[in-house]
Amino acid sequence: MTISVDGTTNEWTFTHEHVDPIDVNLFDMDGGILFTDNHCLAHIMHWADAFPSVSQARKNGWDRPVPWGFSEFKVGKLKKHIFILNRGPKEETIKHDVK
Repeated sequence: MTISVDGTTNEWTFTHEHVDPIDVNLFDMDGGILFTDNHCLAHIMHWADAFPSVSQARKNGWDRPVPWGFSEFKVGKLKKHIFILNRGPKEETIKHDVK
């Protein structure tokens, strides 16, 4: 999160809870807000204060799944920078069996 001159937060980072720590470090997204498979872009836009509620974000077209990989959005009048690191589609199907 980055605080702007007027004291508002203009930059937000979100990371899927199952993204490998190596990838989190690679994208320099330590300290980002975690999300799960149950969340959609509307939740993230609300958490980033781009919309006052999840339902308002949905009404504005953000009711879609979080895209795979790294995404960047600039939203609203203040052009909030929202960075999202989601896991890839292959990571969803891989079983991590430890023996």
